[in-house]
Amino acid sequence: MLKAHNIKTILKNLPNSPGIYQFFNESGEIIYIGKSVNLKSRVNSYFSGKSKLNFAKKLMVEQIVDIKTIMTNTETESLILEHTLVGQKKPKFNVLLKDDKNYLYIKITAEKFPKILRTRIKSKTGTYYGPYTNWPYVFNILRLAKKIFWYGCHGIHFFRTGKQYNLDKYIFKNHTHEWKVVTEEEVEQLYKEKIQDIKKFLKWDISEVITKLESDMKSLASELKFEQAAKTKYDIDSLRSLQEHQIVRDFVSGDFDVVNILQKYEKNYVGCIEIRDSKIMWFFNHEIQSPLEEDKEEILATFVEQRFAQNYEKRKPIFVIPFPLKNLSPEIKTEIPKIWGKLDILKLCYKNTYEYAHKKHLASLSTKWFTKKTMLDLLDILGYQASWKNIIFECNDISHLSGTHTVASRSVIENGKTNSSKYRKFNIKTLSEWKIDDFWSMKEIMERRLREVIKLQNIPDLIIIDGGKWQLSSVVKVLEEFKKSLNTTQRKYLEKLQLVSIAKREEELFLPQSLSSQERDWGWGFKKIILSKDSDHLRLIQSLRDEAHRFAITFNRDKRLSSMKKSILDSIPGIGPVTKKKIIKNFWSIDGLKEQKREDLKNLLWEKILDTLDDHGLI
Repeated sequence: MLKAHNIKTILKNLPNSPGIYQFFNESGEIIYIGKSVNLKSRVNSYFSGKSKLNFAKKLMVEQIVDIKTIMTNTETESLILEHTLVGQKKPKFNVLLKDDKNYLYIKITAEKFPKILRTRIKSKTGTYYGPYTNWPYVFNILRLAKKIFWYGCHGIHFFRTGKQYNLDKYIFKNHTHEWKVVTEEEVEQLYKEKIQDIKKFLKWDISEVITKLESDMKSLASELKFEQAAKTKYDIDSLRSLQEHQIVRDFVSGDFDVVNILQKYEKNYVGCIEIRDSKIMWFFNHEIQSPLEEDKEEILATFVEQRFAQNYEKRKPIFVIPFPLKNLSPEIKTEIPKIWGKLDILKLCYKNTYEYAHKKHLASLSTKWFTKKTMLDLLDILGYQASWKNIIFECNDISHLSGTHTVASRSVIENGKTNSSKYRKFNIKTLSEWKIDDFWSMKEIMERRLREVIKLQNIPDLIIIDGGKWQLSSVVKVLEEFKKSLNTTQRKYLEKLQLVSIAKREEELFLPQSLSSQERDWGWGFKKIILSKDSDHLRLIQSLRDEAHRFAITFNRDKRLSSMKKSILDSIPGIGPVTKKKIIKNFWSIDGLKEQKREDLKNLLWEKILDTLDDHGLI
């Protein structure tokens, strides 16, 4: 292994050709692998301009004692070779896709009678489809495939026939929903045909499958087997519906990889939507490790190059990206959309990546075990004391959609663990529809909570306010106003109430303080506390806040869905759930009911109900 003083000699003798370079440390380990069109120029840049390097890169350069290069004929060759070596050696300073064992695959085994399985592990045998990040999505794909192609979790169903289990005869249910008796020789051929159809289905190449089913449907209809024909038509409609939902709505034709990047929670996430033949095939999300603290342009460029190298022998898509990327291989085609179709898909990619990052963050918080001691230590840091033997923290959050269906939630941590039995959901009653006022909503929630505290004597050890000092100030104001209506004993009890707020951007904590009039800010003073970003105490507060946020959003979504399911029939006196169900079942909608004549409805509904519907102009 060469010493550091020989680096200058190595740099002088580097070739000007394309290729890859490898940096070694004193232990002989490869710490970084890179590629370049011009090896001499690229490698020298690490040593000639150290002042331009960030801290992580300077740290890497200080460890380099040897450099080796491999020349290639083209930049594309160097790109593919770099991808291969990085995957094999996993140098600690390279940008790496973090392994995620949560990805799902659909596997068709390599057997005479293949099985169709869900798996998280890829082996060398069998055919794989995926990866998928959404478990319900995989479940629905297999459920529909099972319904149409009639296979079980361990393969397609064949049963031996006869009391003596004749080994030469089997009964078999085909895609026309008929049971047929087949010989053993026919089983293999039928099985093979079904597996081929399933493979086409899983690759979304289902036009041929639909054509085949349509032919079967016509044959059944001509044979007057209308029930089987109707079932086959339902399968065709299901496939067409699935196919339509996979077509990119803005008619984006061709093969594309839509990629976007998100930097959040001090981590890097890259999302990718794969489009083939104008169909969205699946979504990828990756957490990216960046030991050299590269900026988002460098990280996204590395991801695009790795993705290109992975698919080099296959179809070469155009990469749809959010901003220009430098130093990409000329063979990598990119596009930056400005309006409509592809821009909408790029935004969809970002939205999915954000959701992925948020879920990963919540999972990391929920898997962190907090203890009663953590809570006691946090109270001590804040200058507070425990009120009870069981330590209870709670947090409220507000959720609405453009001022509609405004709701609130309360989440609770007790002795280091979430206590869902004490979670609460609230409808905001004093805020008019379409009005957005989180301060007013929080005022209502706090007043209701304070009344509960006085009535049940269940004061928590700490109430966490989601927001900065202004949100905290409004809560303190509510508390002071509420105390005026209480007697001396009750006011003294509320003195135990301890508050803290957490500002979203910098994750700063604020405590209320009674200060002199010269120091006061909006009637109250505030003490700011900054905890370490990786401290258990800050994570505990973040976990409780994020849980309250999740609970509020879920309640808001459920409330919106419930309101959408309501019918005008719900607001008419005398129309109960049985009558409503009968009307919807027979006429599908209010418009369908209006098309009926009163005489035609007499056999279905009572005369009194008909009068009520007539009075409301529905018949």
